[in-house]
Amino acid sequence: MSKPNDKPWISPRAKREIKSWILIILIALGIKQTIVASYHVPTGSMENTIMTGDFLFGNNFIYGSRTPDWIGIPYTRIGFKVPWFRLPSIKKPEQGDVVIFKFPLDQHVHYVKRCIAGPGQTIEVKHKQVFVDDVEFPNPEHSKFTRPTTYSEYWENYQIFPKGSGNEDNFGPVYVPKEGDTLRLGEYPTQLLKNVVELANHSFYVQDGKLVIDEIPRDYYVVEQDHYFMMGDNRDNSYDSRFWGFVPYNLVVGRAIIVWLSINKEMPLYRFPKIVRWNRFGKIIS
Repeated sequence: MSKPNDKPWISPRAKREIKSWILIILIALGIKQTIVASYHVPTGSMENTIMTGDFLFGNNFIYGSRTPDWIGIPYTRIGFKVPWFRLPSIKKPEQGDVVIFKFPLDQHVHYVKRCIAGPGQTIEVKHKQVFVDDVEFPNPEHSKFTRPTTYSEYWENYQIFPKGSGNEDNFGPVYVPKEGDTLRLGEYPTQLLKNVVELANHSFYVQDGKLVIDEIPRDYYVVEQDHYFMMGDNRDNSYDSRFWGFVPYNLVVGRAIIVWLSINKEMPLYRFPKIVRWNRFGKIIS
């Protein structure tokens, strides 16, 4: 039994302050996850549309806000996955959008690329020029090519995905699956079929001429979600869908909208006023 003069270990005022800060933090996290979030761009794959060292605001609700799918210690990989869902979207990613997404090969990392082809479309690159459904896709306004030569259409780069699709400058054609498509072994490249199935979190292998999905032999696979083909605007220096495959809708996070800060990391510290690219402030990303 406590004595009358015993004081609580924390005052009512402090309790109110703690509750207020917890509420503020939860609101801030909710806004970051569902409405607007900041992203840092460490590479030059989208130059000159987005520069290395740009900090972006991304619109996280336009494609349907995602609830958190992972809880853990920020800036580490210590944590665990949790069930998540997506709120209704205003629109789906469209050809030409600059999209923020979870990198399929490492979902702790966010990538920013341009959507070149959407579900149900066929992409092909001929002598560095992109064609979608046999229609030329105009190069974005600030895109660039850093390599003066063009790889021959007869040369195959074995880093290109899927194998046999050529090289960075002469690629495809590759069909981008849409939800509801029926993909059959022999009619659709096995590597791409494996990519689509595994992106839906299923196991996949081929045995005795059959697809084996989640250990069940099947004659075909029905695509469960829309997929997208992403490329960087810095076409000769971009690690994108040409190398690792599709981006499924469930990994789409948001759309890049504006630059709010830009740091030139190549500038020495003694030139501090030049480190910040002041002319990038407020740059609309398109």
